[in-house]
Amino acid sequence: MLQQEDFKPGARTQMEWGFGGRRRWRDGALLMALFLGGVGAGQFVVSTWLIDSVTSALVGLLVVGVGKTVAHLMYLGQPKRFYRLFLKPKTSWISRGLIFMVVFVAFGAAYLAPDIGFDWVPWETGSTFSDALLIGAILSASLVMVYDGFVLASCKSITAWNTALMPPLFFTYAVAGGTAMTYLTLIAMGSDIPNEDTLTTIDSVLLVSMFALLVIYVMNMKTSTATARESLRKLTTTKVAVAFIGVAIIAGLLVPLSLTLYQGVAATETVASVLLALSSILELSGDLSVRHSILRAGLHAPVFSEGL
Repeated sequence: MLQQEDFKPGARTQMEWGFGGRRRWRDGALLMALFLGGVGAGQFVVSTWLIDSVTSALVGLLVVGVGKTVAHLMYLGQPKRFYRLFLKPKTSWISRGLIFMVVFVAFGAAYLAPDIGFDWVPWETGSTFSDALLIGAILSASLVMVYDGFVLASCKSITAWNTALMPPLFFTYAVAGGTAMTYLTLIAMGSDIPNEDTLTTIDSVLLVSMFALLVIYVMNMKTSTATARESLRKLTTTKVAVAFIGVAIIAGLLVPLSLTLYQGVAATETVASVLLALSSILELSGDLSVRHSILRAGLHAPVFSEGL
């Protein structure tokens, strides 16, 4: 529904997505859907491709299948209309994303079935059919991880979102968030972390990559349109800066990177586990915060050309 501020001249803040929208917590539910979909799919991929943890993979699958679905229902407000979100895959990235989610959950559940009590299914883990299911699950999970970025990049009226940086940025955050979720799940289970050195190296590379992508994103806005520069001002000088600079960058990237280095030389395994858990929690907080910040900084360009 159009509001009075929609007719005011100049750039205007988007008030439909994320906490702080017109419907408050219901609009915030969409942010949670994007976050849960990314980290859950990322956890499944990390748990099945890089290590072999059925429990962690199942947690990731549930985060997407249950968590993301519930968040979407809360955002919609009318569950009876939920099916309509699937009906426009040719024109809507949200429709495509939900289809990706259903395909991922189907492939992922089928792949895990023999290991989670459904041993009556006519395939075994490690069989050719099981490997095909895993490939389907990983491919569809990757689409779930990246589609958030395509959703934002497709919003042509919001110049801070309408950039090719969105898909790789959100995909990288999803993989890093999935790695953090995998760490936390294994630590909570009291299990050893397979290929820990490899995962730690990958996590460090992801942290550096996310920082670099954010720097490029900021520089891109600085040299873009007046509306994009105003979005940058919101990101760096208003209350949004607390989430973007304080939580997303400092607490969510720089501190975890430092803790990763300290964790490698920790005196005891207990200290190493504590540092790893703390680093993972901060990474997840940064993941949620960067998504929140980008949504809150979204400004609709003026109806008339900025050059007029």
